[in-house]
Amino acid sequence: MKTRIFTYVECPCGHRGALIESLDIGDFSDHRYRTWLRNLTHAGTYDGGDGLVAKMKPGCPACGRSLGPDDIVGYSELQGSGEVQRPRDDSGSAETTLSIGSDRPGRASGWWLPAVPCDSPLLR
Repeated sequence: MKTRIFTYVECPCGHRGALIESLDIGDFSDHRYRTWLRNLTHAGTYDGGDGLVAKMKPGCPACGRSLGPDDIVGYSELQGSGEVQRPRDDSGSAETTLSIGSDRPGRASGWWLPAVPCDSPLLR
């Protein structure tokens, strides 16, 4: 089964994009893991503790700024072959799915909470 994890980022200039992870587990002997950027460049310079951001080095195509973990505004996960539906206008409120028992929201753990805004007290 294919699982995709979307890490949404927003540059201070207002441009938005996503870091996408795709894991396809067939019969447990054939694992495929891919990562790619959506609406971002690989021109970033981040080299810190967040492995995904450090590996992908996202940059803003609009202003050229390097993006890091502080620019993350939300997460979502998609399992199967469906399409991810995101509202065109989110009224400034980014949503996320939290994972209990994991170092990063959206990572596998088995326990899921409903989506909450990133500025929610649950994330503090």
